[in-house]
Amino acid sequence: MKKTRFKFSLIIFILLALVLSAAYFGVGYYIYSTLARAEPGCGNDCVNNPSSFRDNSEESDFPFDEYQVDYWELHQYAGGDEGIILDAWWLPLKEKGDSNAPVIIVVHGLRISKYDPDMLTVAGMLHKTGFNVLLFDLRDHGKSTIEDGRVSIGTKEYRDVMASVDWLIEIQDIDAKRIGIYGDSMGAATAAIAFGMDDRIQSLVLDNGYLDLNKVVREELGREGYPTWLAPGAIWAAFIFGGETFLEPSPQLAFINHLDRPIFAMHGTADIRVLPQHTTDMEVMAQQKGVNLITWFADNAIHSGIKYMYPEEFSSRVSEFFALSLSGIPEPVE
Repeated sequence: MKKTRFKFSLIIFILLALVLSAAYFGVGYYIYSTLARAEPGCGNDCVNNPSSFRDNSEESDFPFDEYQVDYWELHQYAGGDEGIILDAWWLPLKEKGDSNAPVIIVVHGLRISKYDPDMLTVAGMLHKTGFNVLLFDLRDHGKSTIEDGRVSIGTKEYRDVMASVDWLIEIQDIDAKRIGIYGDSMGAATAAIAFGMDDRIQSLVLDNGYLDLNKVVREELGREGYPTWLAPGAIWAAFIFGGETFLEPSPQLAFINHLDRPIFAMHGTADIRVLPQHTTDMEVMAQQKGVNLITWFADNAIHSGIKYMYPEEFSSRVSEFFALSLSGIPEPVE
């Protein structure tokens, strides 16, 4: 009789464990499906381009016209995986003839694109201060290939950055010693992974980025109103149902594989989307790994807002960093 009761209790326990596990991973899958949606396209920003852009979602008195670029080219090239085609704008300093100026790859963040005024403003600032600029849409964003309509917080998108480096070197005949990269938010994490994986990228600017993917997933769940203890379920659901390894490769690779290449990390102190603590974490890791890191915590700036609150200082700091790290002073814009 006791054995029968024990077997019955064991079966009930196993069934309950299976039900609870299924429920846990089911909720995890729902969270993953919700938070990982990419929203391809360019929405209200589709009218923007490097020579004419503004913030189409709200009224703004920011002088976007100061950062417009007269000449630019539309290109498409192979992304980081088979079947991926990236849509890009190439902003050369000279319409005809070669330029020895350094090239900066600008990498956008989550659910935006190269059409976003945030990215176009940065591209215009860099171009105005003497750099060639490559601005492109990551997969599942803008007008690049829709792979699965989901984002991977940089863990697969970094391959599109490396493909962009290939295009610059092989098609545009750019010297690898003259290539730097700027990334914003998820684009900063994506750029950091690419920097750590590809030593052809000589310097890195991280604008309100993050290092610890597990931490940022938990923070994202909390921001959206989900219990943070569901984060492992969402991460496992991403792996089981989407083939996504959300925690690897990590942006920490930029600090592990730095090879003495310089990094400039900035963060707005009023950023509640990606907390400033993430850049403080970068300072700690940089000290541990001997990284050539400089930081800037911009007072009262919100997420992706430093360029708007401190436009002259932002432009000066970023352009001087790239000029010093990419073999000399950039060419003046004629």
